[in-house]
Amino acid sequence: MASTPQHWYSLGEQALEREHWAEAEAALWECLALQPRHAAALHLLGRLRARQGRRPEAIRLQRESTRCDPGLGWNAFALAELLEEQNDWPAAAGAMAAAAAALPHQPWIARRRQRLEGLAALDGETLADGLGPAAYRYWCRQLEPPLPPLEPADPLPGWQVCVGAGAQLRAGALGWVAAELKRRQDAGERLPDGLYADEDLISPTGERFGPWFKPGWQPESFWSTPWLDGLSVWRLDWLQQAGLSPPPAAPDALFAWQLQALACQPRLVALPRILVHCRAAAGGQPSARPAIARSNLLHRHLRELGEAVTAVTPHTVVPPGSAQPGGVAGFRFTWALPSSPPLVSVIVPSRDRPDLLAACLDGVDRAQTPRLRLEVWVVDNGSRQQASAELQRRWQERPGLRAGWLDGDGPFNWSLLNNGAARAARGDLLLFLNNDVHPLQRRGHHSGWLESLAAQALRPVVGCAGALLLTPAGRLQHAGVLPGLGRDGCAHPYRDLPPDHHVHRSRSSFLTTWPALTGACLMVRRPLFLEAGGFDPALPVEGNDVDFCLRLGAFGLRHVLTPEAVLVHAEGSSRHSRGDDRAARHAGLTGLRQRWPAAMAGPGLCWPGASSALHHDGRPRELQIPGWD
Repeated sequence: MASTPQHWYSLGEQALEREHWAEAEAALWECLALQPRHAAALHLLGRLRARQGRRPEAIRLQRESTRCDPGLGWNAFALAELLEEQNDWPAAAGAMAAAAAALPHQPWIARRRQRLEGLAALDGETLADGLGPAAYRYWCRQLEPPLPPLEPADPLPGWQVCVGAGAQLRAGALGWVAAELKRRQDAGERLPDGLYADEDLISPTGERFGPWFKPGWQPESFWSTPWLDGLSVWRLDWLQQAGLSPPPAAPDALFAWQLQALACQPRLVALPRILVHCRAAAGGQPSARPAIARSNLLHRHLRELGEAVTAVTPHTVVPPGSAQPGGVAGFRFTWALPSSPPLVSVIVPSRDRPDLLAACLDGVDRAQTPRLRLEVWVVDNGSRQQASAELQRRWQERPGLRAGWLDGDGPFNWSLLNNGAARAARGDLLLFLNNDVHPLQRRGHHSGWLESLAAQALRPVVGCAGALLLTPAGRLQHAGVLPGLGRDGCAHPYRDLPPDHHVHRSRSSFLTTWPALTGACLMVRRPLFLEAGGFDPALPVEGNDVDFCLRLGAFGLRHVLTPEAVLVHAEGSSRHSRGDDRAARHAGLTGLRQRWPAAMAGPGLCWPGASSALHHDGRPRELQIPGWD
């Protein structure tokens, strides 16, 4: 047989498939000696060099192959993968675009192209990790909705504009506010008493960073990270009716004025547009004295509102490697517990998995405190393992805190199991706790998680109190539940972000309000639970916690996420024998849409209006770009 280029190429291809590297290389070089511009041979030789770890030579060979035959496609694809490994996002995106054009019958390559184009645009950041500095710069340059080009001479007659110290109004900001107020009037909407706008930070060199997309009015969220300092606008006739003088300029005096205004219960509306830049302090850290002064003012304000707050403490969140100087500053709170320790009934549904249950119960045992009394009920849903029986025996005979076992055999119905235990319990408070949840055991984390939950659940304005739940890998699993968020119509805000993220000014690191919380760790007053009818057995697996929270919300109660309570949730670890989770989720979502169509239609006031309702990572609406996740 004649030694043609194709002959040597076929031999090299076959040797490569058999992983005979030396034989493949020799054959491919013979091919190239006869036909130096044989694109397929250059491509295979590039693949071989990549396997050998010789990346620069592999890239050179794939580049040469694409120059010889751009229509081959797989050479461009291999080049894109090599460039991606080197974080050369623009070049990788270009190579993947060439591969997608040459291989239109491979739609998955087009999806890879979209992802790489996103990485190129965002300097390697992924939006699923939260809105990073490069992504924010891209949004500012390319996607941010414009403000009016001209500012009227007196854009807001009848309104008091309050711009904080160190804040800089954007050109056209007040014209945009005037147009928004006119739009609301033309739509027949009642004008609010006050407005506040989104904001960001600006460096001494003029670089924008640290955006703060704000939700509608949520008292706990505002207390934690007060957000009226940048720009607020107040209706003059409302100020006169409330007997308020014009706002002062000094920062502490202005904050005291804001709290005085809030005590008059104004109707405030969030404006979903960045209208003001706030100058970042030198080093990013505010001085300790203003933070302490503000905490004292806030403490007095909360006491005047009837809140049993015993301490307001400045708190700063600084993610490792953060580009935001000084981190995010806010406040943490301590609420008083009754002098007579309330009884907390901890209810844990379980079916085998004694390893999970033991860790869960040990965590409850370690959380004992003189300020609370505890009783524990394990609702057993048909355990069969000998180790489960042994664990039950130990907990029923151990000294100190013991656990009672309730028979919950039968088809799994989370609602029925918990409802039955709630009726048997004697506590002032009920803590529903999944058996795959246990406290985070890490130095520096709050050890009084149970006290924090109890203090919130005992507040008369609160329906349920919930904890910050992490995955075993340390990412956020639960920081609240928001009907109307995400493509399914109900999602966990900030899910899978690092717990010390900066999205929405690190909202999940501070006390905040949500329409619903997960039943995996949920505390509620027992009389309130029974009065509301408990969890609905018609929702046996999914949606029962959300439905219950929405029912309490309809009574005007708020649900709060307390960040001092940090636990780990190995979600789904104990549900291996409970059928198809996907089918259960579909049934739960269907039930929620039927019962709560308005709540499921959109995320509402708890989610910033400027953020995408389809993504739980908090990105701006304009960054809903396919493949950029």
